[in-house]
Amino acid sequence: MDAIRIHEFGGPKVLIYEDIPVPEIMDGQVLVKVYATSVNHLEVAMTAGEKKDKFPVQFPWIPGFDFAGVVDRVGSSVTDFTQGDHVYGKTVGGTYAEYLALDAKDLARKPVNLTFIEAAFVPHVGLTAWQALYRYGQVEAGQHVLIHGGAGVVGAYAVQFARQSGAHVYATASAADRDFVQSLGAGTVIDYHSTDFTTVVKDMDMVLATVGGDTLQKSYGVLKPGGHLISLAGPVDQEIAKNHQVEAVAMVVSLDGEDLKRITPLMESGQVICDVGMVYALEDARHAWETFLHNTPEAKKMSHGKIVMTVTPLLAGTSL
Repeated sequence: MDAIRIHEFGGPKVLIYEDIPVPEIMDGQVLVKVYATSVNHLEVAMTAGEKKDKFPVQFPWIPGFDFAGVVDRVGSSVTDFTQGDHVYGKTVGGTYAEYLALDAKDLARKPVNLTFIEAAFVPHVGLTAWQALYRYGQVEAGQHVLIHGGAGVVGAYAVQFARQSGAHVYATASAADRDFVQSLGAGTVIDYHSTDFTTVVKDMDMVLATVGGDTLQKSYGVLKPGGHLISLAGPVDQEIAKNHQVEAVAMVVSLDGEDLKRITPLMESGQVICDVGMVYALEDARHAWETFLHNTPEAKKMSHGKIVMTVTPLLAGTSL
């Protein structure tokens, strides 16, 4: 099968397009023929060697966390899926390849209204936003929620999920992305270039920090006592959290097919959308990563959205 592998740490140039054997599946696993995958910051950072303490890499390694495709084979004890099912999901490495073997519990059926390209956008960032809001933040209707980076791939989902929960949504974004973030459901959008968010919001029930540094440090002070600060941008300071009488956690998204199944109906109903930026073929992975790193001319055309890569030729009659 065709796959992208790395044999050493580095940037886009270490991505090697090569032919490797199709993986074998074990009992309880599913073999998926992958039609699309997407580019996330985590696999780029892992390839660069920046995350090797937390996420060790064994060479040769296939990057990729998101996928959408069709079930090719199932293990003997798998009962939830059968050959031909259209599925999507998240795993830790391996999706930049024609075939992927993974545990059936990490899969969900693809939303029927999404193409494979659209579905491959969802799992990693969708699960991150979902778990931040519901598992860590315990978001509820009527609460006031601040989401930093509302136009980002995680932030955009968080805005939509928070809106669907009935929360009052505030978000930081650039002025150029104001209309986009408002269309997702943010009632108040704060231009982080011109306005200090601490002058606009206070007594928040939850803050989701996709941005670190000074933004993260200031976020403790806009929460009400008992509020939740969830950081995706680095460690939290428990001493500061204690002083403000808030709960703070630096979260890491977990594999969870059940959470993905909870997201699926929102996608199918049209209440939550995905924002595909640019689409490349798998063999152009190096160029896709250069765009992700803002090193290509077309990167300037994509103020928000996510890069997706098509992986294998489609079955006859199947739409990407």
